Amino acid sequence: MLDRYTLQPMKVLWHPQTKFQFWHNVECAWLRARVDFGELPQEAHKAAESAKVTKRTLERIKTLEEEYDHDMIAFVVTMQEQMGDWAGEYHKRITSYDIEDPALIMLIRSAIVLIIGESAELEGVLRRKAEEHKWTLMIGRTHGQYAEPITFGHLMMVYAEAIVRSIKRLEDVLDKELSEGKMSGPVGMYGEIDPKMEEKALGYIGLKAAKAETQILQRDRHAAALAALTVFAGTIEQMARTFWEMMRSDVGELREPRKTNQRGSSAMAWKRNPILMERLEGLPRLIRGLLVAQMESIATPEGRDISQSIVERHTFPDATALVHYAVVRMAKCVENMEIFPNRMRINLDKTQGVWAGQRVQTALMDAGVSYDAAYEYIQIAGFNAADEEMHMFQVLQILSVAGGDRRTAEDILGSEVLTNLFDPVSYIQRGIEHIFGGD
Repeated sequence: MLDRYTLQPMKVLWHPQTKFQFWHNVECAWLRARVDFGELPQEAHKAAESAKVTKRTLERIKTLEEEYDHDMIAFVVTMQEQMGDWAGEYHKRITSYDIEDPALIMLIRSAIVLIIGESAELEGVLRRKAEEHKWTLMIGRTHGQYAEPITFGHLMMVYAEAIVRSIKRLEDVLDKELSEGKMSGPVGMYGEIDPKMEEKALGYIGLKAAKAETQILQRDRHAAALAALTVFAGTIEQMARTFWEMMRSDVGELREPRKTNQRGSSAMAWKRNPILMERLEGLPRLIRGLLVAQMESIATPEGRDISQSIVERHTFPDATALVHYAVVRMAKCVENMEIFPNRMRINLDKTQGVWAGQRVQTALMDAGVSYDAAYEYIQIAGFNAADEEMHMFQVLQILSVAGGDRRTAEDILGSEVLTNLFDPVSYIQRGIEHIFGGD
């Protein structure tokens, strides 16, 4: 795991002690099921429950793993050493992945629950900012060019809705992709295992029994889970990239929160580098790479090989930690970033009113001007306004519609109508009222 970008809850969750505790929980569930089916007395299960996964346990597992080169066997022997007369019943009639796979599913589920909890906080912050800036006008941009007016609140609402969709995807993953386990033996044939006992044991840890598996759970589930996390990371990346553009010196609409003694460039002391936004643009690249590795684990040949195990020692600890970090940090950024409505308005005014071009074009068409003529006219007027730094309204007062028609847009539409077409509030009002629920 990347310690620099892993917050404490994920460090605890993916710590080896937690992993072995989950393994032990599954082993105990298996013993409990055997007790229920009359194979063992209650004392066997109690002996397992009394065995503890401690720091000393970790040290013993590590020592034995160096000898056996097999972490599951090292774990089993270590736990058996704590069980006295019932040691021989621990891990009996099952294979490694009858324990590891249910435990991994539970670990991933726990990580996703953490992420969902922090995501709800991010959604809430975005919605609060959306309400606060519902009517804060700014110029929308597409293709890096001035487009038409929006509000900063609208932009925040767009991202809040995207977070909701990602939360729903993760909830679906919990309900579907990560709801099953397996305890069906070395090749999935239940040779030494009663399927009803598997169902009972998995039920104790909150999982259903998969219908048909090999030595392992098929990895399409795991890939789908990581894909949902990767999509979530993409939304965080989109937010970071947009905010980064708005933080540019020549745009100046936002500013990243910074520590009192934080420094930017080692050479240029005046710079306020948006390092968090750049970090949150970079982390999703790593997550996409992890997804590729997990996708390739779907094709585990026949019953199983170890390549999938090697990959998963990194994919889920790293991916869940990075998404968790990104969500938490983005929430704090949105909550505390500096927002400059006046600069947003200045940048809107810098467009020289070209944003109203479609409104004028539509009005001209309603007045009888053809689409081609109106489009060409607005294009020329917009280019002239930008190149000559003249407001487009003034251009439309003097520019003729076409060679054979000497009238200007003002002549055709009238000064009052033309003026109203350049009112950004009237342009955005219906959309804001609809998006924010008719307020």
